[in-house]
Amino acid sequence: MKRLVADTGPLLHLHEANALHLLPLIGTTEIAPHVLTELRFHAPKLWPEQLPPWASAKTLSSAAQQRASEWQNAGLLHGGEAQALALAIEQKPDWFLTDDAGARLMAESLGIETRGSIGIILWVAAMRLIERSEAETLFAALEKSSLWMSSRVRVQARAALTKLFT
Repeated sequence: MKRLVADTGPLLHLHEANALHLLPLIGTTEIAPHVLTELRFHAPKLWPEQLPPWASAKTLSSAAQQRASEWQNAGLLHGGEAQALALAIEQKPDWFLTDDAGARLMAESLGIETRGSIGIILWVAAMRLIERSEAETLFAALEKSSLWMSSRVRVQARAALTKLFT
């Protein structure tokens, strides 16, 4: 089982695609305070006071909070992404989950392995934890979510799904 730290994007987009059930197939997910605030604002029914058993709220250390504030004040990342990445630096998870290009770039430059919503679906499919039909259905739903995907990314993701099952 993997340890994950997530920013708001993948949690929200997977929720919109009815794909949150994939995360506990991978492992446990740690959530920074600002991410939890954003989730409760954007999806209040999904994120009530008690989190699902696969997710845990984490408090940031003063050093992590300082780092996140600096990134946010410099305009490099928004609040949730900054806190989630600062938490990932301290927690050293297996994966940092983000759909934000800037957060992904920063995480990868720091040596942190990242995955986004598309990558979650592809990984779970590659591990054969879901069938091809479910993977295709979830990807189609993800395309209808608030996640912005370029046409190039859509084509590449669909090609990767096809390749996984041939």
